[in-house]
Amino acid sequence: MIRYFPVFSPFLVLLAATTGSLAEMLEPEVDSIHVSGSILIPVDELLDGTGLEPGASLLSITPIQVRDGILANMRARGYLDAEVDVQWPLWTDEINVVRIKVEPGDKSLLSGLVFDGVTVFDADTLASLYPGAPGEPITPGDTAAFKNAVIRLYGEAGYIYADVAVKLGELDSRGDGTGFRAVVCSVRENVRAFLGSLDVEGLQTVRRKVVTRELLVQPGDVMNMELLRRSISNVYGLGLFRDVRFEYSPRPGDSTVVDLKMFVSEKSYRRVDFVSGYMSPSAVFGSVTWMHPNIMGNNQRLSIGLYAMEYVGSREGRQFEPQVVYEEPWLFSSRWKWQLKLGYLFFRTPGVRQKSYSLTSTFARDLSEKLHFSTGYSLEYEKYNEWTGSGFTSFDWRTTSSVVASMVHDTRGPLLDPESGHWLMGSVKLSGGILGGNDYYRLRAESRLFFSPGDGLVLAGRIGCGGAFPYGDDIAVPPDDRFFLGGGTSVRGYPFNSLGPEDDEGNPIGGRVQVLGNFEIRTRIVGNFGVVLFTDAGGVWKYLDEVDLDSAGFGTGVGLRYHTVFGPFRLDYGFAPTWRNSLRRGRIYVGLGHVF
Repeated sequence: MIRYFPVFSPFLVLLAATTGSLAEMLEPEVDSIHVSGSILIPVDELLDGTGLEPGASLLSITPIQVRDGILANMRARGYLDAEVDVQWPLWTDEINVVRIKVEPGDKSLLSGLVFDGVTVFDADTLASLYPGAPGEPITPGDTAAFKNAVIRLYGEAGYIYADVAVKLGELDSRGDGTGFRAVVCSVRENVRAFLGSLDVEGLQTVRRKVVTRELLVQPGDVMNMELLRRSISNVYGLGLFRDVRFEYSPRPGDSTVVDLKMFVSEKSYRRVDFVSGYMSPSAVFGSVTWMHPNIMGNNQRLSIGLYAMEYVGSREGRQFEPQVVYEEPWLFSSRWKWQLKLGYLFFRTPGVRQKSYSLTSTFARDLSEKLHFSTGYSLEYEKYNEWTGSGFTSFDWRTTSSVVASMVHDTRGPLLDPESGHWLMGSVKLSGGILGGNDYYRLRAESRLFFSPGDGLVLAGRIGCGGAFPYGDDIAVPPDDRFFLGGGTSVRGYPFNSLGPEDDEGNPIGGRVQVLGNFEIRTRIVGNFGVVLFTDAGGVWKYLDEVDLDSAGFGTGVGLRYHTVFGPFRLDYGFAPTWRNSLRRGRIYVGLGHVF
């Protein structure tokens, strides 16, 4: 075939040239854009989102698309009466010029809110739902949000048949390119509805009570649509169903009573979960858990799992933690959850050794939608070692009783990738004393704050502190209640658990006092990809009087994020420029989900 190629090459060249010419003919592009009229906003903002720009294919966009996009941009700035004319180039034009004429009209400013047909709520309550204020531009987004907020408010009060209409009053022009107009909200309230009968279809192995007790609206209650939507989320959260839907209809002859019917589809809810990864380049972990969330048809949960961590490199060690957990989600048909956990812990590194058997009973309850409380009792049979400065002191097998309590207030949203809100936690643990065993107490507090100034930018911060101290005649705290810092989830730039007290050979042994601070600047760059700039600081000490900035750790760096439905996948590079150690070699950390 090679010897015939020179014969056909002129034809191939001609074919390629013809194909290129056809492509240019079939793909005409925008050469220039001419905008005329009273242009009151920058042209790039006027064309934002229309797809129109020099070099754009005239076959990929349409004049109607461009006109509608410009109108939307004008109306979003208050020019509700704007008119736009788009002249598209002809096929015979040598230069493809898109001509746009804009007549903005007067900018509509809010003069006030007018309500018609409203008797259930006072005007001030409804007016507070409007996003803007008098004198500000009226936008379609604000009026749509206002209408939805009014509908939602009536729905929460049981007026599910309420009909809400929002329209604009006449424009009162001021002659300077602006004018005032009112937003008129007309409501047909109709009757208030109450929940009548409640039926559930599709149940096979799950008891009906498991579904109905998760509903925040019960027969006889006002038909609160917001609570009903949250109830559906609660049912999904059980982990037993692949689909949950509902429909309601007025009872014949009495529209004030609504009968509700739920349709559920059970899924294969028994599962085995495998998780593996690494905490830092010097620690890898893995876990396997079998769970049955409906062992007696009443949503009682049983899980059997094994967690293991292997320390590699210069600090060889191992953590091995099997456990069996039983959970009763509605203890004695109340909102209290009860959990019983039987566990074993084997923890060994060059600086720490511990073995323990434990039985823990925990009671937990949501005091409100955002506030969670838990308390419990733990019985541990353990032995461990403590570094005293001159060597290790071993504490042989001993039984210790402890009581614990914690409180969490969580307003983060969205949960897996927070952009606003906070997470506040406080916990206390008291061991020994009149309960028997090792005498020590442990306090811990942490706050996480999230704020978004806009444009995909999120500022995130975390501050935490804790202390664990013996009292009475005891001098030690078990290793699993000491504090460790360093690595991909605390202070990046340091080896895993490397900050804090060490033995004579430089092995971490954990401390009794901890302070931790993190700050991140998170931003999206394109699509699901994002960048994070971070600064971490923290320290661990054995005694309060040892707390000092000179012995703390400081790390900084940059990370990449790819946002998924399971949270962001993260890749961080951190290094530790400290006064003591100059610039250390950087470290790479990989994980799923934010560090905090």
